[in-house]
Amino acid sequence: MVSIAKNVTDIENIYTYFEFCEFGGWDEFDVLLSIFINIMKCEILEELDGIYSRHCTLKKNNFIFKLMYHEDFGNCLCNQYKKDDNYYKMLEKLAYEAASKLAK
Repeated sequence: MVSIAKNVTDIENIYTYFEFCEFGGWDEFDVLLSIFINIMKCEILEELDGIYSRHCTLKKNNFIFKLMYHEDFGNCLCNQYKKDDNYYKMLEKLAYEAASKLAK
């Protein structure tokens, strides 16, 4: 199983994120996105690919979050805005659910 690391930062626009530790490469972003779309039935709201990063805003049951790849910290789930503890508990739950699908 892929482990999840919770990171609390002072990075502007990314306050807390959940990193897919052993699944952090550029190409692995596509695998994670496929899990969120095809297995977990998330909807893509926005998708952006850059030189050093990839971002995909997703929605599941009216819960909006971001799957992101950045060369400095790999693939993770996050949000651009600081949220409350309940939000981060749901984000963590989604991260662990996706990680469990990677193990199969």
